[in-house]
Amino acid sequence: MVPRQGAGPAVPRQGAGPVVPRQGAGPVVPRQTGRMQVAVVVLAGGRARRWGGVDKTAVVLGAATVLEYAVRGLQDGVCAAVPDAGTSDLVTVVAGPADHSARAARSLDGVRWVREEPPHGGPVAGLAAAVDVLPPGAGIVVVGAGDAPFAGAAVPRLLEALVGSRARTDAAVGVDPGGRRQPLLAAYRMAALQGALSGLGEPAGTSLGALLGRLRIVEVPVADLEALDLDTPDGLGLALGALEAGTAHVPAAGGCS
Repeated sequence: MVPRQGAGPAVPRQGAGPVVPRQGAGPVVPRQTGRMQVAVVVLAGGRARRWGGVDKTAVVLGAATVLEYAVRGLQDGVCAAVPDAGTSDLVTVVAGPADHSARAARSLDGVRWVREEPPHGGPVAGLAAAVDVLPPGAGIVVVGAGDAPFAGAAVPRLLEALVGSRARTDAAVGVDPGGRRQPLLAAYRMAALQGALSGLGEPAGTSLGALLGRLRIVEVPVADLEALDLDTPDGLGLALGALEAGTAHVPAAGGCS
């Protein structure tokens, strides 16, 4: 379990309302391709220039790292949406440095780690490296950012939009309240994502916008806290405040197995 934050500074609540709570109404995505339909990819290879070189995904949020919140939250979101999914069956890949402090965390047991080439080659390079090691049975890939601790609450809606779209859709992409697409808060069809990555050629230095330009997209509104990333230290204060206020999605104890 990623523990809840104890007493901390009072930080104003972000946005007009709380994050959508953990899904309890039942699964929304039918299983279609056997035991491994949905995989999770988390990107944690940025330089964190605005953090003075400190790895923002390794910063402690409460009693766990930001990366642990991000990974377990996305896993929890998949398990809430997919019948019979469990953490032990859910292939999860983190693209990040080999010496990341969270690699030894028990909450990330079973996670596979890869590194983009070259290191710090950008999010598309990290995504390509992660997709390369996913099993063929992974028909859908949920992609998240390692510095977005509360993104998992949006995953059931992303999966529902992708699977339930009447038109052929390659990806369901989160759109924050400011109207900005969040390609690192999205669910992609594996075959379409592989095709788009292949069509881009060399992934290092390529923009996520160029990747989205090769895909048929359905947009899914997401809440402020779901889209919150810790690009600057100010984001950590917002995250701590959300935990203290009880408005943030916290992964379930013991995972979702």
